[in-house]
Amino acid sequence: MNAAKPLFAISGYEGFSMRTLADASGVGLSSIYHFFSDKDALLRDLFNAVNKELGVKRSKLTADDTASQMLYDRILFQFENIEDVIFVLKYYLHFRPDFLKLDSGYLPTKGYLHIEEVLEIGVASGELATTPSGIASDAKVIAHAVNGFLLEYYPNPPIGEELHDVIKPIHLFLMRSLQAKEGNMK
Repeated sequence: MNAAKPLFAISGYEGFSMRTLADASGVGLSSIYHFFSDKDALLRDLFNAVNKELGVKRSKLTADDTASQMLYDRILFQFENIEDVIFVLKYYLHFRPDFLKLDSGYLPTKGYLHIEEVLEIGVASGELATTPSGIASDAKVIAHAVNGFLLEYYPNPPIGEELHDVIKPIHLFLMRSLQAKEGNMK
């Protein structure tokens, strides 16, 4: 399972095979098939495990003093968990027809809640302005934008000071747009 995640995150569904997994993991192909009937079953189990693990990690994110700091921390979280997030994104993109279509959009149902929380706190405190599209819609746009950066940088994500050099302009751009007054958003 540990070898499957980066293989799928890098190559996606079409580039991922049980044979490639066997070669990369050093586990015999027949042993893999003993536990998983096919790659879809393996990927589904891995998706559920990774999604659950990300949820546990996200639940530990704290509410900081400001929505601005919370947003920065959420962007940092996405980059710090880039492989898991990319795996979930690529799984969802391939298997999207198997997911329940929601009125709320095409992100996995929990994929933007950590951003929505930031916006709710920021609007309630007056730090952030409301927009005509609403908090849930703005949260999805922000999550999609950050995920786009993740896709751009994976499999060689920035680390150390470079990571913060990447996050700072993303954060500042988002904050400028979120602090704009509603009249300017039309």
